[in-house]
Amino acid sequence: MPPPNPPQEFRQYRRLVLWTILSVIALGSLYLLLSVSVSLYRRRHALPAGDEVSVRVSRAEMASCFAELRDVSVALRKYLERSHHLLANDDADELQRWADEGAVWRAQWMGLGRRCRLAAGTRPTQARKEMEAMAAAHEELGNIQTTYTEALKRFAKDLVPRLGRLDKRLAKLGEAIGTTGSPSGDKE
Repeated sequence: MPPPNPPQEFRQYRRLVLWTILSVIALGSLYLLLSVSVSLYRRRHALPAGDEVSVRVSRAEMASCFAELRDVSVALRKYLERSHHLLANDDADELQRWADEGAVWRAQWMGLGRRCRLAAGTRPTQARKEMEAMAAAHEELGNIQTTYTEALKRFAKDLVPRLGRLDKRLAKLGEAIGTTGSPSGDKE
């Protein structure tokens, strides 16, 4: 026996429900794609925190620059702390993510220097002592990031291959002795 045809009086309502559901799904998908795109853009491109400070820097502008300098300092500390995960494994995706975060931090750091006129020769004349101190801290942050990154690259270039060779030698030694397991402590 064939299934009965649904009543024609509900056809308009079913169509309305169908279009409503499809619209909600389409809008939700569009929102998700837009959200991911904005997140990726913001992650890769630093947005300036405000307008450039005036030549006659006010206390409010100085406080704003100081707060941003402190934020950039905290961001550098977090960025450098995440490098320890790079030493634990050789995941290329993790390395790329760390490099991208470094580029974002560097852009924020340079944006802070431009906005607050911390580059040499562009400092405001008012509140010179405080601005000089902030400029010195700003420069030091850049030097720390550069030095740390160079040291990490040197470690990856020089020591990681040596550790890999050592792991292989210890694995062979472990096989000769009859012991199994990774010399580095990783689970195989």
